[in-house]
Amino acid sequence: MKAEIITIGDELLLGQTVDTNSVFISKVLTPLGFNIHYKQAISDSKQAIIESLDLSIKRSKLIIITGGLGPTKDDITKHTLAEYFHSDWRWDKDVLKHLESIFSDRGRELLDINKQQAMLPALCETLFNRKGTAPGMLFDIQGVWVASLPGVPYEVVEIMEHSLIPKLKSEFNIKPIINRTLTTALIPESKIAQKLEAFEESIKNRFSLAYLPSYNIVKIRLNALNSTITQNEFDQKWEKLIHELGDWVVDTTDSPISEQWAKILIEKDFQISTAESCTGGYIGNQLVSVSGASTYFQGSVVSYANQIKSNVLNVDADLIQKYGAVSKEVAVAMVNGVSQVMNTSVAIATTGIAGPTGGTEEKPVGTIWIAVKINDHISVKQYKLRGTRIEFMLRAFNTAFVQFKNLLQHSK
Repeated sequence: MKAEIITIGDELLLGQTVDTNSVFISKVLTPLGFNIHYKQAISDSKQAIIESLDLSIKRSKLIIITGGLGPTKDDITKHTLAEYFHSDWRWDKDVLKHLESIFSDRGRELLDINKQQAMLPALCETLFNRKGTAPGMLFDIQGVWVASLPGVPYEVVEIMEHSLIPKLKSEFNIKPIINRTLTTALIPESKIAQKLEAFEESIKNRFSLAYLPSYNIVKIRLNALNSTITQNEFDQKWEKLIHELGDWVVDTTDSPISEQWAKILIEKDFQISTAESCTGGYIGNQLVSVSGASTYFQGSVVSYANQIKSNVLNVDADLIQKYGAVSKEVAVAMVNGVSQVMNTSVAIATTGIAGPTGGTEEKPVGTIWIAVKINDHISVKQYKLRGTRIEFMLRAFNTAFVQFKNLLQHSK
């Protein structure tokens, strides 16, 4: 079933805000069997909303709109939709009660402008929002569903999961299109495509592959092209794909690298620490981004300055003087130091030149040494990473994970 997403907000068009809502919506709708075939980002204007709806209603059965449902004058979505669908208004007593509770808990006065959030178009069904003040709205216009949600990402998640998706599941009898995604790392997309050329030829017309490159990793999604393909047939192709890629596969799920790392650390009952120079604590930050990180993450030393490397991690100053801070020898000393200071079985150390300045002919911008320690086993490798400073750190995190997995495999 065809669906599309309309995101409203000048901040999206100006690049001030990253649109995470459409990513989440697509991710949860696709497994249900909805085909997201259009996404639109439009300005906060009545004309833009009307023009988008005129197009969308002709070509889709489900339209999800995000943004423009706040209490201020620039939030015009609700009034535009009421006018577009020729709807009168109604008070939603449940929403009003919810608003009163929120403002009471916050010790704030419920102003008339806030009460207006409970005034909704009479033609819509309320999509209750437990985490915010703006409820969602669902219109059924001659079999086309138009859902309007606030723009706050965690409120979108709340309404989708607890209000809209249950209604979609009960209303539409759609057979999901099967797909699965695996993760490869440190292998160029072009090299992967070359390796899979014969495989892709063998599956054409019934399956397809999608390549999703991102910062030294490439995710590969196998798609069944229609609902007649059985689970057994799909599983056979999936196993063949994994076999074709062999050791290039670092995970057979679509999970973020941080979650993949957490899964291994928990399963192995490892404690991990990091000593970070050029990555500035980014690896530690990503490790604790997963719920339950306290079971495996001990801490991080951001040893950007050489004196921190020496005074906290016990890296010999003569070692830094002889080989330089960006060196194999210092990386090994850092990983040993942090594992001792934090008393962890696993440790990661990074030292390098993130750029765009600071490089030399011998050690150009992008140079990084990553040391990984698991018990008494140490792996230390040099890489050349590209991109901005933040892209450098993203690549370093993903690269360190692969190095950790490889060391784990060879240290058994």
